[in-house]
Amino acid sequence: MFKLNTNRTYTYPVALTIYDETGKEQNGKFTATFKVVAQDTLRDLPADTLLLDQVLVGANGIEVPGEGGKPLEGDELLHALKNDPAASTALITAYQESVAKKNRGRI
Repeated sequence: MFKLNTNRTYTYPVALTIYDETGKEQNGKFTATFKVVAQDTLRDLPADTLLLDQVLVGANGIEVPGEGGKPLEGDELLHALKNDPAASTALITAYQESVAKKNRGRI
């Protein structure tokens, strides 16, 4: 029998493309740790609640410099990733793909 743990976290790769100050495209990958949040819980959240605030619990393989150039860690790193338009879009895409990708029927 298949058992479903509805209170789980998992890691998933995130592909990120940004443009530097000179307009040059920079591509990178890192991993995000997502937690599964029940659909009922997500539906009941206020309209101004961000999905990433609910599901993103970690990130590895990416460095975001803070003040003085020291790499951010923990909640500060997560806040910086969620606050950057390119990173947040990449994270949302990865989360949605992680939920849908493996559960599509074969044609």
